[in-house]
Amino acid sequence: MGYCKFCETKPVENWFGSFCKDCRQIKNLGNVYGFPRTLEILKKCCIRDENQLEKKIRNHKHRLPSIPEELEHTDETYEKPTTRKSVKFK
Repeated sequence: MGYCKFCETKPVENWFGSFCKDCRQIKNLGNVYGFPRTLEILKKCCIRDENQLEKKIRNHKHRLPSIPEELEHTDETYEKPTTRKSVKFK
């Protein structure tokens, strides 16, 4: 069997097909809703411009807990993890 003509990574569903299961679903959505509309939806949902990225970053920054100032610039509080190599077995 060959590989999908769209993603070029997955094998095709059957010996006479051209697309894998996932790409066939994308193709079917294009057939139902029209390829221009499907492309418009993909661009709107999956591709972000610089303004959208900055807005998303600002939105998530205030949700994250702040880092205490004394921990921001120092690694003195770091504890080395113990691994099996450092633990002696009897």
